[in-house]
Amino acid sequence: MFYRLPMALASQNSRTVAFFAIGVGVTLAMAALKALAAWLMDVYVYSIPWVGGFLRSIELVELSNLIVFAILGASLGSAALLLPRRWDHRAKLALLVAASPLVFCGSYMMQQHLWIKRVAAQSNIDYSDARAITNAYLTREVGSGGFFGFFPLSTQLSELPTRQDSLESTQSINPTEALTRELSDLDDPRADFAAFLFERVGWLVRFMYIVIAGFTGLIHYFKGHNWADAQRRPDSRLDNGGPAVRERVVRPASARKPMLGGRSQKSKSGLGRQSSGKPSSRKSKLDKSKPGKSNLGRVAREQSRKGQLGPLINQPSSQSNTLS
Repeated sequence: MFYRLPMALASQNSRTVAFFAIGVGVTLAMAALKALAAWLMDVYVYSIPWVGGFLRSIELVELSNLIVFAILGASLGSAALLLPRRWDHRAKLALLVAASPLVFCGSYMMQQHLWIKRVAAQSNIDYSDARAITNAYLTREVGSGGFFGFFPLSTQLSELPTRQDSLESTQSINPTEALTRELSDLDDPRADFAAFLFERVGWLVRFMYIVIAGFTGLIHYFKGHNWADAQRRPDSRLDNGGPAVRERVVRPASARKPMLGGRSQKSKSGLGRQSSGKPSSRKSKLDKSKPGKSNLGRVAREQSRKGQLGPLINQPSSQSNTLS
């Protein structure tokens, strides 16, 4: 057993609370890690001329989901060691399902924060005023302000406007909508199909990253859960609410090996049974191979039952020759 639970986790309720505390802590840490990755990409990669805009449009930062959700899933799966075995996977997966959206959106929250900062810096206004301007712009474009407006709009625009006059303008500045409108006016099925793709390509890319994150989290969750099951012992008191204690197995005195120079009680009783019972097969073979007194005595006993004991005793030499 490679683990020892502290005495504070001896009760079942304490271990359950510890499981959820670990889950919340890992969730916040992974969301912060994704936010840090988004900040690094925005500062050092997306700012590269020509290439940075393309990398922003394909949301290259979301490849960090492979690392972030692997850590999240493995941590929550391993932490299931604290829960009783009677809990099924649906109850244990509830925390992973609840934590995944927060972790996935950590990078987009950072992107929204950086966008508001750029608006405030370019317009020379306070951060709170820039937030109010951006919320009004998001409400006008998608019908919702704050993060719930930024998340769907970021699938349509990779570069959001940062000038105050553009944000306060009543005219739509979404190039995707303008392109799809022009393609739809061509009255051509191929143009309609292209307009459909251009309108939803951002969601397709984001859905791909969501699927990658989900499968990564589930695969590593079950890997961690299998590790937790391997650490359990079938007779461990961990499942009953007690600490995992390795019990010392003491063999009974009858199963111990006898000391040199002496005999155990079992061996003595075995010798007694052997002497009082039938002779062993090895002894019988020896008796059959050597015609001596033992064979003569056995033949005498057999003949005595038939009433022929007298002639057998008077002629021992002839009987020996016959047996040989």
